[in-house]
Amino acid sequence: MASQEALEPKWIHDGARVTGICPDIMAAIERIEPRLHFTGFHRSSRSLSGIETGLETGSLDAACGLVSSPRRLAIGQPVGKPIYLVRHYLAVRINDPVTIESTDDLARLGDLVTTQRASVFTERLREAGVRVDDATDDNRVNLRKILAGHGRFAYVNDLTLRYLIRKESLEDRLRVLPVVLDDEPTYFWVGRRADPTLAPLLGAALDKLKASGELDRIYVRWGNMP
Repeated sequence: MASQEALEPKWIHDGARVTGICPDIMAAIERIEPRLHFTGFHRSSRSLSGIETGLETGSLDAACGLVSSPRRLAIGQPVGKPIYLVRHYLAVRINDPVTIESTDDLARLGDLVTTQRASVFTERLREAGVRVDDATDDNRVNLRKILAGHGRFAYVNDLTLRYLIRKESLEDRLRVLPVVLDDEPTYFWVGRRADPTLAPLLGAALDKLKASGELDRIYVRWGNMP
């Protein structure tokens, strides 16, 4: 495994320490399925595209918390129940009175939207005709960009957006528009080059964690931090 760069609180990097939703899920999996053990994520972090490349080449066996896409289905498979639902919102400067109801509204306005590089959702925005700046994977940087006047909107998943607003004390500088522009389940993925016994073991463990409510408890715990 490799941790994903700049996507809190799914992965939180604090020096050599890595915490967050995915490390907690992996620890829960190891508790109920002792045949599985996750390594590498404490010493290796990659961009989203780097994680996809790792699954494709076999340098990574699995990845945590990705939505489906044609490329990912070609190089791996989602296993088990979804670990959580990702919802995408827009953030704007606090004094911006704009209202948005759909991606079509964004395209018609023509204003620049900062968003995460290599994200499935970023590609959908571009396909819809939205002007995007996806120069970085770091949503913290994307929020800072719109505060500095570079772009009008930041397009961020709800978990990361609300975490960063609290963490950076941006409540009086940003507001979140109330419309969910897209939502999709995220899964644990296993690469097609991984040991064939991995997918059924991992899928069964995730199904047990979902049935027990542990996946939801992990999500809620991190969703309420810091």
